[in-house]
Amino acid sequence: MNKKSLSSLLSASVLLSDGSMGALLSSMGYPTPCPDELAVTQPGVILDIHRAYLDAGADILIADTFGSTEPVLSHKGRAGQGERFTRAAVLLAKEAAGDKALVALDMGPTGEFMHPVGKWSFEDVFSWFYAQAAIGKEAGADFAFIETQTDLAEARAACLAARKAGLEAIVSFSVNEKGRTLTGASLEACAVSVQAAGAAAFGFNCSVGPDELTACVERARKITCLPIAVQPNAGLPVTHPDGSVTYPFGPERMLSGMQRIMDAGAGLIGGCCGTTPEHIRLMKPLTQRTPPAAIEQKQYLSSARESFDALSALECPETISDPEDAYDADEDTTILTVSDEEFTCEQILELASYTKLPLCIEGHDEEKTEALLRVYPGRAAVKGCPKAAAAYGALLAE
Repeated sequence: MNKKSLSSLLSASVLLSDGSMGALLSSMGYPTPCPDELAVTQPGVILDIHRAYLDAGADILIADTFGSTEPVLSHKGRAGQGERFTRAAVLLAKEAAGDKALVALDMGPTGEFMHPVGKWSFEDVFSWFYAQAAIGKEAGADFAFIETQTDLAEARAACLAARKAGLEAIVSFSVNEKGRTLTGASLEACAVSVQAAGAAAFGFNCSVGPDELTACVERARKITCLPIAVQPNAGLPVTHPDGSVTYPFGPERMLSGMQRIMDAGAGLIGGCCGTTPEHIRLMKPLTQRTPPAAIEQKQYLSSARESFDALSALECPETISDPEDAYDADEDTTILTVSDEEFTCEQILELASYTKLPLCIEGHDEEKTEALLRVYPGRAAVKGCPKAAAAYGALLAE
């Protein structure tokens, strides 16, 4: 493989990612509350796993950094070890990949929530991800794989952090059978929001098997022009009386489901929990095809939970001056208009949690409007302030 950018490779070919890391380590007899530390304590084991996936045909090796943000490590008694673990893991993946595969910095969820659901600000969450992304970039990661995301606001912050660190990003969500995240965002809202945030690809991983994700790919293709990345579990996990967990889909059983995912229009496939190098080896022939052509898209807006056709949403605005005014909006309202002179970043986050409607920001000051757009967990419309709108992918609605 020529070491080109992720975007250029996705436009020219269908890519194959690797499979499970954490679940595979556990099945191999390396149970640990912090799999990331094995890049330091058991580097040979991690290197062998990367090499096995490379030999199976993977175009992407994902570094063992899924839980290397500070809040996750602190919960596991490894506070302050993020730089050490991340650097070691990326270097191991690079050693295995050589010039044959891209290396992805793995960025998983922090387990924390932003205000008003949690106590953390947008800047807190952004800073955790940026610290990890900057180290990953310095160590030589080719891009960030932001995966298993369950909260749109957090996933978007991770994407912006990766971009600031100089890394392209795939943003991949864990969704249920109805295509919703744990915090209630539709896959369409997620796709619109992360596309506006500058993601190079949008996708799904973990939680369910390939059969449940086929329809999700079809839905995503209708609302985003981004390539779709899909890394299912090897079926739904089965917990046994002794506490052990297994996955029902062997390599051959999983193959038919992955074929349907490819037919639905995925541009990148791989595996998550329960998958092995043999799963990846059998998937390799599925990627020997031309990448799916992007479908011509309408303009969309999104809130933190739903997506909206932009033209329809702009038809019936209602101006509000306080987040709680959202509760009293007329039932025909299709978008809430707020002023950058009246709303703070904290109030924008509150409003996003109160309503499923999208926002239109009346901009009077580029810096103030940009600050509001930075924290808003969706894609807003903006009147005025074109520089701020362009910086965060907002729809300029003059």
